[in-house]
Amino acid sequence: MTNKKYFLSCYKISNKFVFHFLFQVSWFQNSFPLQPTDRRTMTSRGNRHTLVIRHVQPEDFGNYSCVADNSLGRQKKFMEVSGRPGPAEFHSAPWSRSPDTYNLTWKVDSYPPLQEVRLLYRKLMMNETFQQPGRWHDVILTPTPRASSEPLTHFMFYTLKGLQPSAVYEAIVQAKNRYGWNEVSDIFQFYTQRSASDPRIEDMELVASSTSRNKSSHLAIPNILTLLGIVTIFNICACYSISAASRRFLLLLRTIID
Repeated sequence: MTNKKYFLSCYKISNKFVFHFLFQVSWFQNSFPLQPTDRRTMTSRGNRHTLVIRHVQPEDFGNYSCVADNSLGRQKKFMEVSGRPGPAEFHSAPWSRSPDTYNLTWKVDSYPPLQEVRLLYRKLMMNETFQQPGRWHDVILTPTPRASSEPLTHFMFYTLKGLQPSAVYEAIVQAKNRYGWNEVSDIFQFYTQRSASDPRIEDMELVASSTSRNKSSHLAIPNILTLLGIVTIFNICACYSISAASRRFLLLLRTIID
């Protein structure tokens, strides 16, 4: 027995049914009609009909149906009351702070203590045109025992190791208590950081800038050599036909360049 209380509500949607035709609502568990008891009450207020189950016991689990009948026909709605855990919900940030590890966190709602948790994760192989999932890695976890009086939400974490840097991974979780396994969680994707040896964009910019400057330097050196060659040729060819003043000027210019 637990202190858990279930509220099952059934709404009659059609206004035509509500205001113009009287209808009768009946409750069923696993196709058997239900009657009020000290733990089970049924109330009606307008078009809302509620079944309340107090101090839930294992025999209260099952498939419930709410059936509305009147002279125009019948409508039925179904719902399930289960002691199995609820689906796991992930609460991790999608980006890892490490290139090869990731701390995965999630929560599971379950009144009975969890007996086993199954974690599966895999790497996605991606390129420009398609992505292909890799092989699932299966991790079986044994939750820490806890009293049934503690809150129903179980928070858990697990550190994945040996991951690849700059990669995309996905994970799913399934939990089990004494009533069975819950539904598999939605797929959760996360990403690892690049390794320290990967070239960064800033480094690439610096390399490109340095390469550009080196090219400019190589272009400037031939221009200087060409100027020196012109001056030298001019000095050799014309020194015999110019005046002494001009020869002194060229000699000074050559000295400055040298």
